[in-house]
Amino acid sequence: MNLTGQRKAPDYFGEKQHATVSVPSEIAQNLKVADENAAFKYDESARNIVAQKSVLAYILKSALDEYAAYTVQEITERFIEGKPELRKIAVHQDHPDRKDDSGMMSGDDKIEGKPTADKSQRDGTVYFDIRFIAVLPSDGSRIEILINCEIQNNDTPGYPIPKRGIYYTARMISSQRGTIFKDQEYGKIKKVVSIWLCEDTADARSDTINRYSFTEECLRGAFREEKKDYDLMTVVVLRLGRKGEKSEDNAIRLLSRMFSTNFSYEDKLDALQNEFQISVSREMSEEVQSVCNLSEGVYNKGYDSGVSAGKMKQARTTAYKLQDKGMLCEEIADAVEVDTDTVREWLAEREEMLVK
Repeated sequence: MNLTGQRKAPDYFGEKQHATVSVPSEIAQNLKVADENAAFKYDESARNIVAQKSVLAYILKSALDEYAAYTVQEITERFIEGKPELRKIAVHQDHPDRKDDSGMMSGDDKIEGKPTADKSQRDGTVYFDIRFIAVLPSDGSRIEILINCEIQNNDTPGYPIPKRGIYYTARMISSQRGTIFKDQEYGKIKKVVSIWLCEDTADARSDTINRYSFTEECLRGAFREEKKDYDLMTVVVLRLGRKGEKSEDNAIRLLSRMFSTNFSYEDKLDALQNEFQISVSREMSEEVQSVCNLSEGVYNKGYDSGVSAGKMKQARTTAYKLQDKGMLCEEIADAVEVDTDTVREWLAEREEMLVK
């Protein structure tokens, strides 16, 4: 302890401490804001790409059995209803939905998000990334399902993705009370689906799709409920990444390439038009260009907030040095300010490289 009662920062590298030049708070704040704005813009462009009905159709075909037998064009034209909502509905019950200032629906195939989020009384409001209504293929009555699609920077954010997905579906169920059903009209509850697209995924988990849903288990007797009366919540996690760029699954391959730094802007447009038969509008072209530009520079690889890729690379390098000093994974994560799962993944990848 020093004279001020503060703990002295440990010298992890065994090197002599040198005086550092302090950065004026205004400059530091401006740099932070620049990082956050760039990360926000990346996320916004990524959502705009995924919110195209043709892209959502690829996702539905891969994620849900109900659409597996239909073509992407059929899903786009017949089963996706209305205009997908982009960052409009609040996730948490005590947070406000985003207000529509114009009072009119957009004429485009998606809803435009605003550059900044409204604030709740306590914290920043968390919105569903993309929400839309889909119609289930059926020979009888019209059946609608509510679908939420989330874009996650990585699949190890410090909590299990399926648990967050289950929370989102639970909120989508409970929010139907008072709008879709009243009092005890539980028979009117619509099925909800939360689909998670994880961009930056380690090779060991890349190119995978996992689905979580309710199933019936008969413990005694032969009676069974109709599936439609309990199959009301589904979570699907698509993990993209480097292996996904060559996946046999069309949705995984499409999304992995769109978010990859290994493909140029021209390559991505060519894939959209010629491989996936998606007509690229001028607006979508601009969003693809934006993703390409930002992913090369400031897009955060592994953080949930705006942090430059350079800082992330430096954190990984420091993590390796601290491991060589004998520090534990949890201690390294605390020192470099990265979640433990990400650090554990870095160290495992390093071990693989050393073995090779």
